Amino acid sequence: MVGLASALALQAEGHKVTVLDPKGPGEGATMGNPGGLSLSSIFPTAVPGIHRQMPGWLLDPLGPLKIRWSHLPALAPWLWHFLRAANPAQVARATAALHALTAPAREAYAPLLARAGAQRLVQWRGHLMVYRSAEAMAAEAAGWRKRAALGIAAEDLPLDAPRAMEPALDPAYRWGRFVPGNGHVSDPRALARLFAEALVRDGGAFLPRGATGFALEGGRVTAVKTPQGDLPCDAVVLAAGSASAPLARQLGDKVPLEAERGYHAEVSESEIELKRPVFATGEKIFAASMETGLRFAGTAEFARPGTPPDWRRAEGLLALGQRLFPALREPGAVEHRTRWMGLRPGTPDSLPALGPASGARNAVHAFGHGHIGITGAAMTGRVVAALIAGRPSSVPLAPYHPARFQRRVSSD
Repeated sequence: MVGLASALALQAEGHKVTVLDPKGPGEGATMGNPGGLSLSSIFPTAVPGIHRQMPGWLLDPLGPLKIRWSHLPALAPWLWHFLRAANPAQVARATAALHALTAPAREAYAPLLARAGAQRLVQWRGHLMVYRSAEAMAAEAAGWRKRAALGIAAEDLPLDAPRAMEPALDPAYRWGRFVPGNGHVSDPRALARLFAEALVRDGGAFLPRGATGFALEGGRVTAVKTPQGDLPCDAVVLAAGSASAPLARQLGDKVPLEAERGYHAEVSESEIELKRPVFATGEKIFAASMETGLRFAGTAEFARPGTPPDWRRAEGLLALGQRLFPALREPGAVEHRTRWMGLRPGTPDSLPALGPASGARNAVHAFGHGHIGITGAAMTGRVVAALIAGRPSSVPLAPYHPARFQRRVSSD
């Protein structure tokens, strides 16, 4: 989604744009995304005290975040950067930077949706946060006060209001908070396909092939290498998701990037139709009605590349969904269901690598968005277009600098 939004933004400024994607539009992490346009997702994962939770991640096979033991040695450098980022000053910088990319989402998406004729796929009806106790809701109050200071509105609901808003909810979820500014994409893969169709219709190209490297001459990329031959170019944008790190190295930047595994479970032919996404923060599960069914997402896993999926994680999400919605506990209610696993591109500080490449004057990095890829894609596209044109970015780029981790290492 980040790559396609960038391509459309560049095309709107008169560039002839070619997108390379070996899987086709929306077939990677976008495909299984629960579609949240979450302007309130502004806090990084690495926060002070996070180290105390890590033993639990290692020991709980079905917890919200799992690290497979076999991957721990390879993951160690990433974890080192992660723990270094868990300090108040860096959390404040990351929060401001995440807010800068997500806050303009509605306005930034509007022209892209209009060009692609995709308005029906995006709704701005808010998100409903639900809790099983007043204490659980109060525990998050400080975070919502920080969001309010940045202009992110949220309404603490009266007792039992969540079920009035979403009647399918279990009565135990009596406490809730409504975030009116958030939105939802009901089919992210369909949205990506419409973006790709708009690109081609307006004179661009979408080629089903992967990039293997770059031809460089005089500090510039002159061509993108592919198994089918070299493609000459005047500039290049690297937005290859979890596959970006090896390509970024060829452009002069060593970015610690992990392919964070995300899972979902989806119930098709469900009678439950949510008016807006529901997030049960205690269970760390996001539920949304998609065009293909009722989808549950929220788990993350770090594992060696090529390791088979642990489908217990998807089944665990379904079990949490049944806790949320009693109708799913009825015989046959979840008979028609699917499961999915995909790779999110995650950096240790939760910020994307966004900015000029160190080793090529005409190359721009735009990857590593982690959990805000859908939300931050449209604004990222605007930043990319400005960088390619040589204009100042409307977003301060220092927090996203692709070489920021290299600078930290060299300064120790």
